[in-house]
Amino acid sequence: MNAQPAESPALTDFIKASTLQDVQNAFVALTGVATSIRDADGNPLTDPGGDNDYCRMFLNHPEASVACRDCHTRATQSACATGGLVQMECHAGLTQYAAPVNIKGEPLAAIIIGDRPRTPLTDDQVRTVADRFGLDYDTLRRAAWGLKNWAERDMSSAIAFAQLLANTLARIWYQAHQLGQRNEELETVYRLSTLLAGERDLKEILNLSAQLVTEALRAKAAAIRLLDEDTSELRIVAVHNLSQDYLNKGPLLTHQSPIDAEALTGQVLYVEDMPTDPRTVYKEEAAAEGIHSALVTSLSFRGKNIGVMRVYTGEKRVFTPLDISLLRAVANQCAAAIIHARMRRDAREAEALERQVRLAGDVQRRMIPTRSPRHPRLDIAAIYQPSNELGGDFYDFLEFPGGNVGVAVADVVGKGVPASLTMASVRAALRAHAKSIYYIDRIMVELNRHICRDTLMSEFVTLVYGVFSDDVRTFTYCNAGHEPVLLLRDGRITPLEHGGTVLGIDREATYEMGRIDLRSGDLLVFLTDGFVEAIDYNGQAFGRARFHESLQRHASLDAQQLAQQLLWDIRRFKGLAKQSDDLTLVIAKVR
Repeated sequence: MNAQPAESPALTDFIKASTLQDVQNAFVALTGVATSIRDADGNPLTDPGGDNDYCRMFLNHPEASVACRDCHTRATQSACATGGLVQMECHAGLTQYAAPVNIKGEPLAAIIIGDRPRTPLTDDQVRTVADRFGLDYDTLRRAAWGLKNWAERDMSSAIAFAQLLANTLARIWYQAHQLGQRNEELETVYRLSTLLAGERDLKEILNLSAQLVTEALRAKAAAIRLLDEDTSELRIVAVHNLSQDYLNKGPLLTHQSPIDAEALTGQVLYVEDMPTDPRTVYKEEAAAEGIHSALVTSLSFRGKNIGVMRVYTGEKRVFTPLDISLLRAVANQCAAAIIHARMRRDAREAEALERQVRLAGDVQRRMIPTRSPRHPRLDIAAIYQPSNELGGDFYDFLEFPGGNVGVAVADVVGKGVPASLTMASVRAALRAHAKSIYYIDRIMVELNRHICRDTLMSEFVTLVYGVFSDDVRTFTYCNAGHEPVLLLRDGRITPLEHGGTVLGIDREATYEMGRIDLRSGDLLVFLTDGFVEAIDYNGQAFGRARFHESLQRHASLDAQQLAQQLLWDIRRFKGLAKQSDDLTLVIAKVR
């Protein structure tokens, strides 16, 4: 896959032939000197102007016209080869001057002025020329009498003017060339912007970008590589006109490639010849691929360099500032496309995760009892408010065949999905063990072993579990590192603290069971630490003292009203401060 060589530039690429003709005619009218403009090979770009009768006799003769054409060709080629003004004597005895039109040292054309003798032609000179080409001597001699000689002053002025005109045409051509390149750059960036605004796949966009920049820079090939920050490898994500053999040459690591390492600092790197440059990692492969000069720049978005774009040529070449500007523009557009694609991907993943979390939240809420147990001697109410979609708190009621009622309140360390999964596991295990084990302290031992087996050391649980007897004369409980159940009797609050350490830390932990006798009017409060640790805007916690005071103030209310009032006291305290922890509360009043 060799790139086709670019055609040599021509003066008429950016200056119309009609414009050259107008410029030449104005020059002839001003100086009265015969003039023509020819390309670097000597082919006329304009119709000659300022011809005299003497020259017309040669141009109208088949053999003589060929000689005239050869003279002009030699003059043009000589001026283009030397890069400066040349003087030549033509076959008809006339003197010509040729001034080249150079663009950065490359000749595109020449302006030829002259067709005048330095001194009047003698009759012998005219006869020699007439005999050589078979022209009528008398007619040619009369035409020679009408020729103007090169006066020294006129000759100097005409030569200077011709050189000035050649330089002016060169500047006009170069400026038009730059404008043309700028238009191509804008068109390329516009086409790329159109691609980015569409619904195309990112890989397709990047491949088209590589193709566009290759075409715009008249290069052989291009490649886009993204930086893998974990491995420091630059991985190809888009390519144009590079063989599979070259793409499979091996990994490109930033610490092994000085070219790419420097480009990733925000520089634009130029490589004159890839196969011989000591900075090139795969020299032999570059030579086999037929790539030589390269231009390398970073893919940068808001100061973050995420990869590089490389453009290769099939021959040694010097890139222009406009080439560099175009490459930067395309690379920045590609970087923006990549970052935006990543953001869209992350947004889709976050949206999918959010949907899953909502579904998990729905499932978790279905595990929370929707109604409290109905018992003739108990008035029970509960409140559960998770701080996020998924909570780590839970409460549960267990109703046994004999009429006993179990109440459990737990707090799983952490939040989100891990905490909710642990909560579901603990709830299931509690229900399973409570159905088969009579003693509450043994239930806690089994729960602790279950949690130690299935969770990490950092994933522990606090839990309090108690059972009301069928006649609600006794309450048996065990507290595993949780907020103690509060017994309010005759206006006095007593924490029920028998139990042991949190669940999930020590597999061999033991637990102590507590038991109290109950009276009518007794009030038991199960809560999580979210109630006492609620924070207001000043960073002050609600605290146990405020909670106890609130409990005592509203103790005369029924269980549901009391739970609601305690919640409202918390809300009034923290105001608009964000709820930072789950709130779980169970109230049980003995009738």
